[in-house]
Amino acid sequence: MRRGLLVVAAAGLFCGFTATPAYERGNGPGPIALATQECWGKLKGKAQVEWYAHLRKIDQSPRANAVVTSTARSVARCVADATGSQESDASIWPIVDAFVRHRFGVPAELGHTTPADPAT
Repeated sequence: MRRGLLVVAAAGLFCGFTATPAYERGNGPGPIALATQECWGKLKGKAQVEWYAHLRKIDQSPRANAVVTSTARSVARCVADATGSQESDASIWPIVDAFVRHRFGVPAELGHTTPADPAT
């Protein structure tokens, strides 16, 4: 009984670690990760996710994808302002992109929104 419980607890810890999104990993949230979370709230990210889901539901995938890209850009601008960085700062985009993709529930290839992306 004890051994089974120990195995389940270890598996839970392992799954919890591996399920942690990239923007939350490390020694704790850094200033960019914290600013990303704050900007998400300021920019009404939850409403954007609901709008995205609605557009996907009515088969408007290009418009839905545009919502993800637009939201990521807005969050990146907000984070750059909050941290005193430039929007094109290479340290901002991976965190913002991972956060936004996670919140929208989109795969990496769909939610890729870095400034170097020709689709932006």
